Amino acid sequence: MKIPYGYVLVGEGIAIHEERADVVRSIFEYYLAGASLGKIVDMLFAKGIASPTGNAKWTRAAVDKLLANKKYIPIVGIYVYMDAQFERDRRCNVDYDKAGHPRKATRYRSPALKTR
Repeated sequence: MKIPYGYVLVGEGIAIHEERADVVRSIFEYYLAGASLGKIVDMLFAKGIASPTGNAKWTRAAVDKLLANKKYIPIVGIYVYMDAQFERDRRCNVDYDKAGHPRKATRYRSPALKTR
């Protein structure tokens, strides 16, 4: 089992790692303040905060996955977590028409792939 970022293994149990929990709280805070995933990645890199995998720079996907993970409710609280989920839904880049269907029925294909 992989321990989520912001937690630490203590004996047989898992506890909140306060320093990393502050990073998690700041990610939620910045996101709810309107920062994009890219801006959050840049902020973490500027502060020198390594990613959960140990890389110098986080990925947008890692930040998005963190925002979606229910395991962060004990760190940020249920209201902040739910606000982030509503905000993630609101920011979704899939456009729907008035009937609720996705606008693009097919995915984009580059001209090179169309000839094959």
